[in-house]
Amino acid sequence: MTVICASLILAGCASSGSSAPGVANPFSTDGSSSLASIKVNTMRVFGDSYSDPNFTSSIGTINWGQQLQARGTVARSSIYAIGGARAQSGELRAFDQQINKALNSGNPIVDRDLTVVYLGHNDIGRTGSPDGLVRSTTGYKAGVDRLVKAGAANENRRLFVTQLHAWGRGPGVSDGVDHQVRAWNTMLAGIANSHPNIIAVDMYTAFERVFQDPQKYGFTNVTTADRSRSSIDALYHDATHFGNRGQEIITRVYQHYLSRGWDWANSVSAGAGAAEQLNKDIDQGTLVLSMAGQKRLQPGFRLVALGMDQNKPFSFKPLNGKVFQPFASTRQQELQQSPRGLALDMNLGSEDNPSNSRLGVAVFQHEQPKVLETAAQRNSRRFTSDAVSLYWHKPVSGFLLSSQLSHMALNFNSYAQDSMVNLTLENTSKGDTWSLENKLRYPLRSGAMNVTPWLSLTSQSHSMDPALTRTLYTTDVLFSSSRMNELLSGLGLDIQADPISLAGNKQLRLGGSLYHVQSLHRDSVMVSMQEAGSPGVVQRELFPSAKISRTQLGLQAALDVAKNVRFSATYGTQLQDVKNTSSLLLLANIQY
Repeated sequence: MTVICASLILAGCASSGSSAPGVANPFSTDGSSSLASIKVNTMRVFGDSYSDPNFTSSIGTINWGQQLQARGTVARSSIYAIGGARAQSGELRAFDQQINKALNSGNPIVDRDLTVVYLGHNDIGRTGSPDGLVRSTTGYKAGVDRLVKAGAANENRRLFVTQLHAWGRGPGVSDGVDHQVRAWNTMLAGIANSHPNIIAVDMYTAFERVFQDPQKYGFTNVTTADRSRSSIDALYHDATHFGNRGQEIITRVYQHYLSRGWDWANSVSAGAGAAEQLNKDIDQGTLVLSMAGQKRLQPGFRLVALGMDQNKPFSFKPLNGKVFQPFASTRQQELQQSPRGLALDMNLGSEDNPSNSRLGVAVFQHEQPKVLETAAQRNSRRFTSDAVSLYWHKPVSGFLLSSQLSHMALNFNSYAQDSMVNLTLENTSKGDTWSLENKLRYPLRSGAMNVTPWLSLTSQSHSMDPALTRTLYTTDVLFSSSRMNELLSGLGLDIQADPISLAGNKQLRLGGSLYHVQSLHRDSVMVSMQEAGSPGVVQRELFPSAKISRTQLGLQAALDVAKNVRFSATYGTQLQDVKNTSSLLLLANIQY
């Protein structure tokens, strides 16, 4: 038997079908980590000539802060940086004076705001700090404390403290200052180690890679100033400042830090979507189809393929796995016919004492690929889950109780690339998810329809194993995170109409589903990051898990025009956002 399928997809925005949004990126507009989705509300910048737009424009170079705003990463920027500024207090352009101006501006720091401190070049100077950076260190720490008290490092905000590149490599700076650069960067790492949501941004490694292999990064000159070629292949515009290409690298490093912790935190809850899919596929293969036909299963064992077309009523889509699941992927391997899982199912009754009580064990594999959509996105991820599930179904006084306990082993492959730094990376990591779903159904017969109201309670627990990862711009990072627990409730109604006979032996089958999912509790995720370039320093970011409250509607119709020819249509939408989540899938299925 051969199956030929043709499909037409009309969608506002087809959802991936995952169970819920993961953790909340404080700077994401839609829950994803692509650069197009990252938008800081207000970015406040404290610094020196490396960040001062008045200075960079005076020498004719771009400014990293303005670049972030021009690209849409930042909605609004307040740049208090002044050329020549130092961290030590008491000077007109100093860090404390910049903070005074910011705090007196009448614009308090709020959620989705980013604060960046990029200071130290002038504190070290061209020949080194005379007092060994003592006063500068005191002023810097005092300034950071003021920003923390003002809310810059609260839950949905971030405070970036920027480590310096190898300042002594500049053509106008003494080679002997390198030890002070390292001491300064170590001090900043210690500040980040002391408070969640304060992040030490490693500019040192990003530029050290350029210095060590200039040609790989498109440079022919990283030692002398060349104003005319600093936007082409020379790093330095003058004796102490980068040109356009150097400013562009700074921009990209900041973009990297805006999402790196969130990417890991969101992986923690990646198993939630796989768990929901598994529960639906078990329902489809072992329960829903028999309920649709009002059949009493024979006692004993049977093998059931999960996640494929069973040639039964309302089993329209091989990868959907559930009678009504309009949010399954319609773009990736949508016509695949092979099963993704197998269940050993047992009816607990006997021929003399028939029963619909059932239990079984299922094994399952789920894959969710992502690819690089554009070079600007620079990151992608693919994960698979290998699952084992125990399930039990029990009729009680007209109700049907079901429980499903599942464990999923998650395997991640993450990819990153940046043509500017000529680097492509692949990292692997592992995690696991436990899921316990309890559902209560009440099947009813109303006229020519089967109507099944239901409610559910689902508990899930997710974790990631610590993993050492390579990055595009920094030294290797050891990621680890807290376990995330969540509790979800569901309430729904499934409707299946009896087949409608039409002329020419055609049959029309109609169905619909309406359900609401609500999170009762979701843990925040604490992500810890240890960069190889800062041994013993642990940076932490706290990511609150996004609350879930979604109502989904699914409508399906299938027309059997001949014995082996079927046309079907599926419409799905999330009622809270019909414009962006509506999708229509049209399928033609021919078997011969």
